[in-house]
Amino acid sequence: MSPTGTSAPERTAAPRPAPRAVEVLAGEAVPAGLVDFHSHLVPGVDDGARDLAEAVRAVETLAAEGVRHILTTPHLDASVIARSELFERQQREVEEAWFQVVDACVDREPKMSFHLGREILLDTASPELSDPRVRLNGGPYVLVEFPRLSLPVGSEDVLGYVSGLGHRPIVAHVERYLYQGDPLHLWEEWRHCGAVLQVNAASYVGRYGASARELAWQALELGWVDVTASDYHARGRPWITHARAEIAAAGGEAQALALFERNPRHVLRGEELEAVSPLELKRGAWSRMRRFFRER
Repeated sequence: MSPTGTSAPERTAAPRPAPRAVEVLAGEAVPAGLVDFHSHLVPGVDDGARDLAEAVRAVETLAAEGVRHILTTPHLDASVIARSELFERQQREVEEAWFQVVDACVDREPKMSFHLGREILLDTASPELSDPRVRLNGGPYVLVEFPRLSLPVGSEDVLGYVSGLGHRPIVAHVERYLYQGDPLHLWEEWRHCGAVLQVNAASYVGRYGASARELAWQALELGWVDVTASDYHARGRPWITHARAEIAAAGGEAQALALFERNPRHVLRGEELEAVSPLELKRGAWSRMRRFFRER
């Protein structure tokens, strides 16, 4: 990969904060409830919500799963950030569409807080991430992904570059990439570079297929998954409740608490994450899962 530019984009006026979202992040003032920091609920800007009505239904669906803080993350190519005019135009469209969702939902879901970040496709080796609008809630964490069908050689170098800028990359849905061989060595390299590994909730219950489910549980067993999120695209179910229950049933109550509650909240606040202990599966649990994988 080669960079398409290195200069920082010009800033325009600061974006309007989402209603009722300013005061809820300070320490103990954060209301109880789950934080979901990876979703695609901004209507009409990516492969997520197609219109305002679908976005509103998606917010209600997440609320029914116990989510009280939505940090939605529409897709953005890293190469676009360096093209100031294009980035500003796209960002303005995203913000305007998201504020329509917030305005439609703030009275329906008065206990919900709404936040905006981006999911960055690393299509350049030196992404420009100084603009807080491309990071999660403007903090140190940045949600990144690689092309799923062609994981690039040197992915650890890009993550190391991001970490070297003082940011903390969260690699989205690590269980879903099409790896050439065993991904464990690569995951270890990513973690060594300072990256956080995120698994989609639906993968724990097999919604992305047997391979993704096996890798999700393998990361959990190793203690290498740091956070779980929905990656909800505004259709179907986010599977948060089901995934958490399945992990708890396998003996992972403490891990589920860290993955679904404590660490996502730290992400929202820009705080250091807690270590997630390796999951020692209850006797027979892993053999049942492997039998499930073989039968798929």
